Amino acid sequence: MGKSWSSSRSANGLAALGDQSIVHGVLERLTPAQRALLHREAPERITLPGGRSLKVRYEENRPPWIESRLQDFWGMKSAPSVCGGRAPLTVHLLAPNRRAVQVTQDLAGFWERHYPELRRRLQRRYPKHSWPEPGCSR
Repeated sequence: MGKSWSSSRSANGLAALGDQSIVHGVLERLTPAQRALLHREAPERITLPGGRSLKVRYEENRPPWIESRLQDFWGMKSAPSVCGGRAPLTVHLLAPNRRAVQVTQDLAGFWERHYPELRRRLQRRYPKHSWPEPGCSR
């Protein structure tokens, strides 16, 4: 797995770290309690009410985000969140072709304001998929 964190921390520059993962090195130094808190507050994955498990993406200078088919979010009034509910995830709602049709943190507003028109377009393009009326559950 490469050099251990302690032996590589005096190296000059990132190139000197070789294949050592900086994230692994930081995680290695956390106590079990700190590691549990990190996984609880900033999980690698979240599970939607319908059971689909999604990877949470954390990127510099962007709020954390997830992506999945629009249908996976039916019935949800608010976006999932991390940090004990303090940070809503940005949701990339995907069409059946896996392309984003909407990016939002406001699912209630999306269903009310944007979904009715989007539904008409998606029904024409993807007639084999179910596109319920706004306000209906699956």
